[in-house]
Amino acid sequence: MIAVTRFHAAAEAMAAIGARAAVDPAAMPDRVTDAVDDVLAAAGVPDLGLLEAPQRAMVAAYVRSAFGQTAHLLADPTRAEGWSYTDVAVLEGQGRASMGVPPMIAAAAQITEVGTLLDVGTGVGWLAVAATRVWPGCRVVGIDLWEASVERARANVAESGLADIIEIRLQSVADLPDRDRFDLTWLPSFYLLPSVLPAACKRILAATQPGGQIVVGRYDAPPDPLAAATLRLRLIRDGGTWLEPGELTDLLASSGWSDVRVLPKAGPPGMTLVAGRKD
Repeated sequence: MIAVTRFHAAAEAMAAIGARAAVDPAAMPDRVTDAVDDVLAAAGVPDLGLLEAPQRAMVAAYVRSAFGQTAHLLADPTRAEGWSYTDVAVLEGQGRASMGVPPMIAAAAQITEVGTLLDVGTGVGWLAVAATRVWPGCRVVGIDLWEASVERARANVAESGLADIIEIRLQSVADLPDRDRFDLTWLPSFYLLPSVLPAACKRILAATQPGGQIVVGRYDAPPDPLAAATLRLRLIRDGGTWLEPGELTDLLASSGWSDVRVLPKAGPPGMTLVAGRKD
């Protein structure tokens, strides 16, 4: 109960951040606003009012998604490994958070132009949308196995006015039919089962045009042991693979990729990018 009480305070603090990011403070009762701001100050959180509206929306969506995922663990701890969320808050929260990936890749790999991008595990499509803003003129194929995500991705792409340059497929990366097409692929290892990842690296190589690149993402373990353990729990439960950067470079090299390297850090901390090139 001591542990539960301590973590309850952390959960309340996270909810306060999400609430403060989601709504205008003027919409909340004055005393509640003051109390929320006191919580944020005690937690060392900067003034969320300094963020642009899309940034605040991303924070709020991420918090909603995190609570949805943890509630799912509590409600159904016996379910099989794999992504199986239907909660819109979870799907949209993960999708909004992924919008930071294309600018991170562009900065880390110094990629200024992309003609065709393969977005593996596209989710609800927001990473694909963000890619078209980072690389104007880019055409994207987003693939995902989860039908609930794919349906929402198609709606998000259509509402963004990008249906003519973003194709969303209900498809496994293992069944990818394309050959020598893509000049960049984003592969999030934290969403692929260990049994699927090696085959995915080889299949993507065949689908990549000569000179094209793959960028594989992996979450870094936080220094705090509890944070690292909970991250690993979420990753495994959601059907992901937990590999060290060296293991990823070995995997890419053994799959036939050349110029395999760990990219320099760019953007927010918490993720390592490993890249390879097709000869």
